[in-house]
Amino acid sequence: MKLKIMTYNIAGGRDYSDPGVKPPVHPDACISVIREEAPDICGLNEVDYRLPRSGRVKLAEHIGNSLGYESRFAPAVTWVPGTYGNGFLSRHPILETEIFPIPDPTDRSEPAYYESRVILHAVVDFGGKPADVFVTHLGLAKAEKESGIRTLEALIQDASHPVILMGDFNLEPDAPLLQPIRALLRDTYDVYPNQADFTWPSYRDIMKPGERMQKIDYIFVSREVRVHSVAIPAPHASDHKPYIATIELP
Repeated sequence: MKLKIMTYNIAGGRDYSDPGVKPPVHPDACISVIREEAPDICGLNEVDYRLPRSGRVKLAEHIGNSLGYESRFAPAVTWVPGTYGNGFLSRHPILETEIFPIPDPTDRSEPAYYESRVILHAVVDFGGKPADVFVTHLGLAKAEKESGIRTLEALIQDASHPVILMGDFNLEPDAPLLQPIRALLRDTYDVYPNQADFTWPSYRDIMKPGERMQKIDYIFVSREVRVHSVAIPAPHASDHKPYIATIELP
C-alpha cells in the first residue's frame, strides 16, 4: 500500500498569501492546501487550541472535521485561556496516542527564544499494518534541539512498529545534531532531486532582511520503508511549505 505522508507548519492558521499585510487568521487557507494534497496522514506544527488570536478555535479538530480526518492535538505551551502545540490528521484508524514532553534545558544562557516542546505519538492502522507516527517541532536554541533529539532517539528505539517521524526540526540537512536520527531512520529527502530546495519561507517576499531560505521540515522513516517520491509544493497559505513523501510500508 502506497501512503502519502505530509508535514505542515501551519503558523497558527495565519494566511501569508499577501506579503503586504500582517498575516490574518484564516485557517481555510491551510485547509485548502491539505485538501488539494489529500495526504493519508498529516503532521501539523504551530497549532492553536482555543486561543483568542485564532478565534478560540480548536484548530486541529477544525481542520480534521472540515476534511474528514481523525484529529489529535498535543499541547506544548499554555497561554491562558488556550494552548499551542502539534496536531495530527489521519484518514486511517488511530489506535492510540501519547504525548511526550521534551525536557526544557536547565541552562538558558544561549541568546535564543525558548519554548516548551512536545512529541505527539500515534499508532495508526494502515490496512492491518500498524505504524508508530511521531510529530514534533524542535526548539530554536541548541540546547532545546539536543533535548528533543535525545527524547526522539529513545522513542524510536522503543518503537514496536515501522516508524514515521515528521515535523519542523529547525535544523538544516547537514546539521550534526541530526546524526542520531539519521543513524536510526531514513531521511525521505534523500530521494528528492533538488537538494537546494527549501521549506521555509514559503516564498521570498515574506523574508526579513538578513534571513535566508532553509530546508527545516522533515519526514524520516524506518529503513525497511520504501520511499517512492518527495514533493515540496509552494502554496503561500503558511510561512512554511508543506513537505510530502509517498512511501510504502513493508
